[in-house]
Amino acid sequence: MQKLNKKITFLNPIFEIFIMYRIPRPTHDLLGRRIKRRKPFKISTKKIEWMRAAGKDPYGSFVKTSRCRKCKRKLTWGGRTYEFDHKNNKEWDNSQKNCYLVCLFCHRKATIVKKVKVKDRISGYTVGYKTIKRKVGYKKSKKRKKKKIKRKKKKSRSPFEITIPRLRI
Repeated sequence: MQKLNKKITFLNPIFEIFIMYRIPRPTHDLLGRRIKRRKPFKISTKKIEWMRAAGKDPYGSFVKTSRCRKCKRKLTWGGRTYEFDHKNNKEWDNSQKNCYLVCLFCHRKATIVKKVKVKDRISGYTVGYKTIKRKVGYKKSKKRKKKKIKRKKKKSRSPFEITIPRLRI
């Protein structure tokens, strides 16, 4: 207990109580709704996605190089140039279908981060900021066929012909 107290002397006393007595985080909010927290993918899930992105058998021998699912950039296992992202933006869903291997550049393009002010209800002053992440998505845009508009051919007129516009009544 002595070593633990020496390490956290710089922290505030409330946080020390949380660490010393191992008080768990709340699982429900004040209204009784369950708080859904982000869970990281398991290593086995990451390895299967890595092999699928490389185009190999996911249960075969492991390959150290793979490709980004979006831009096909070459990635190496252990390098910090890739991330495993949640496809459907549900961070608590860690299924194999939801795991998606992308490079850092594609991940930054697909995720929009916003800062929103949190105001006190009584005074109206800004108390803090809340970060909101929104997923734009990884789906490829479908190429739309352009519709050809049939235009009427202009009739050749003589320079001496006068046209009178019709009046609608």
